[in-house]
Amino acid sequence: MLEIVSPGYFIRDLTVLILSGAIVIMLTVMEKRIKSNLGYSYFIRVFNALLLAFILVVVAQTIGVLMRTNVLYGNLAAEEIRSILLTLGALFLFISSFLLYVPFAHGKYMIVPVAVEPAENLKYGAYWGDREKAQEVFLKLTKRERLPGIAVTRDPPEVFRSKLGLRLIPAIWVSKVQHDDAVSPTRLAHILENLRHFLEATNMDKVILVDCIEYLILENGEEAVLKFITSLKDFATLNRGILIVALDREAIGEKTFNMLASELRPIEELEESLREIHAE
Repeated sequence: MLEIVSPGYFIRDLTVLILSGAIVIMLTVMEKRIKSNLGYSYFIRVFNALLLAFILVVVAQTIGVLMRTNVLYGNLAAEEIRSILLTLGALFLFISSFLLYVPFAHGKYMIVPVAVEPAENLKYGAYWGDREKAQEVFLKLTKRERLPGIAVTRDPPEVFRSKLGLRLIPAIWVSKVQHDDAVSPTRLAHILENLRHFLEATNMDKVILVDCIEYLILENGEEAVLKFITSLKDFATLNRGILIVALDREAIGEKTFNMLASELRPIEELEESLREIHAE
């Protein structure tokens, strides 16, 4: 039977173990996306050193917790192993911090905001069109005009890109399936926050396509989706963004269609502004 020999130290070591374990889980879950966003192999090595440091602390604290019970109480070998692991953990934590500090301290890397001059006559804001037209204009803006883009769609990212002949444009896959790339349709606030970050990240023209409005309404209701679209429209207008929403009058009903269309401009106006740009 497990008995706690030293309650004070047991609670201390258990608290450190839980916190360190939570950090390891968090870093492991986000590892793929973090490394993808970091890009440079140098910073990926920094991340690996940081993750290793916390893994060593977790193992050391697991031993520490057991040493406060009758399982390993008074075990000198366990104490030595724990000390070595904690030392190595502290060493790798120092290494990761040092590696992160050095390039910035020496001016090798610097954070520079990305900014591009706005296109003349391009009208920011929100537009609506049928799915075929919405995808066609989105494709023009991302491929011909070279605008950064992102889509909110019912298709997995690879399938969405394949349909439109795209290779790199990111897509938020709205689905209830358990998958790393999928986002539940009921997490409108999460989707909006990701799109807001996309709009605010750079000072340049950009475009968002939402082509699953029917599914969002089905899962959240008309009022919640209308608030979502109006908020997204405001973020787009303020941050040099173009929001394109695919609307199917028959799929969402006349009343809902009219409510959404009243907040959006016809996509033909966007096409006209594009023609004006190329006519100059």
